[in-house]
Amino acid sequence: MSQHKIFAKQDVRKLYLDEQGNVDFNKIQARWDELKKIKESLANKHYTQAVVEKVKTMSAEDQQRFLDIMIAGLTNDDSSVGISATRPEDYDVFLFYLEPLIREYHKIEGETKQEHDWNIPVGEYVLTKIDPALEKVSMRARVARNVVGYNLPSSMDKDERIKFENQMVTVFENFGIPGKYHSLTPGHKNFISDQEADELRKKHFLFIDMTSDNYLMSNGVASDWPYGRGIWVSQDETKMVWVGEEDQLRIISIVQGNDLGKVDQSLHELLTGIEKSGLKFAEHPVYGIITTCPTNMGTGKRQSILGKFPNLSKSGTDEANLKEKAKSIGLQARGTGGEHSSMDQEGTADISPSARFGVTEAIVTKRLFEGLIVLYQLEKTAVPEKGRNNCCITF
Repeated sequence: MSQHKIFAKQDVRKLYLDEQGNVDFNKIQARWDELKKIKESLANKHYTQAVVEKVKTMSAEDQQRFLDIMIAGLTNDDSSVGISATRPEDYDVFLFYLEPLIREYHKIEGETKQEHDWNIPVGEYVLTKIDPALEKVSMRARVARNVVGYNLPSSMDKDERIKFENQMVTVFENFGIPGKYHSLTPGHKNFISDQEADELRKKHFLFIDMTSDNYLMSNGVASDWPYGRGIWVSQDETKMVWVGEEDQLRIISIVQGNDLGKVDQSLHELLTGIEKSGLKFAEHPVYGIITTCPTNMGTGKRQSILGKFPNLSKSGTDEANLKEKAKSIGLQARGTGGEHSSMDQEGTADISPSARFGVTEAIVTKRLFEGLIVLYQLEKTAVPEKGRNNCCITF
């Protein structure tokens, strides 16, 4: 399907139903076969005849949910993974399909179990050791979390989104960290205008309008926009919580400075405060933190810096080169607005380690630091020294 037109979930899923509204596995297979000529996603690769036969023995409701899990992969020609879970239980009910995919993506071999470790030193992973110019850098760390008792955002309806948002407002009002919640929900007591929302985006705080993203529209994450969406920001603007994006919560710490350990310290304080409110986060006994996209399972943690890489990105005109160089050393490069967003003319990118599973929270930080040593060296040698631009962005 065209990547230029936005397809809503309720529309695209009809393409894979028969006249009675039941899942039509022949139509699904035909589409997967078509996509193999363009790009084979992991969802496509692991859609085997054995999987189909297993699903056919399940209830009609579970068959519909199985379709929903794959719908983004079926819709988007360029999908690499193509899976969005609809509820925490999907990772048990459909494990026969999802487990091989998860293990391939995260390069898991043999027996495994996700472990956690927040023992991250302050004073060790200091960016000025890489380059003295990296004195004031926008450093950020976030964890994805979903709460037991709710559907995941891909299958929440409008009422459930609003109910969840209101529960989180109560948490924010009582968990002891000074701050304010900004809601995108029309009529909400904390509602903010489009102009106020854009100001938060200019600060790289708030996520973008998700209805412009075909992945999030086709898998249902962006449904009912903007209801149930918003952001809590601490008084000192170093701690934030997204509500209602790809996961129910994205818990974020943003610190201007050069010590990655201080970001983790701030993030863990925020995460602990939310947990003490009584919320129970969904977690799989083997694969760790449950997330809508299985690529984020494990720690659910993403740690990054915002940096300028004008040489590797050719002033933002060759994002692919920067992304390729980052990938070769175990890092991901994205635009400042998150996944699927673009870099600016200065080559400003969000750089993070790609690993989520099979590593602890502490290892994620260590890998970011070690990767940045290499990436900044590549940026430095991409053109003569006199041609360099400042390669960090202050926040």
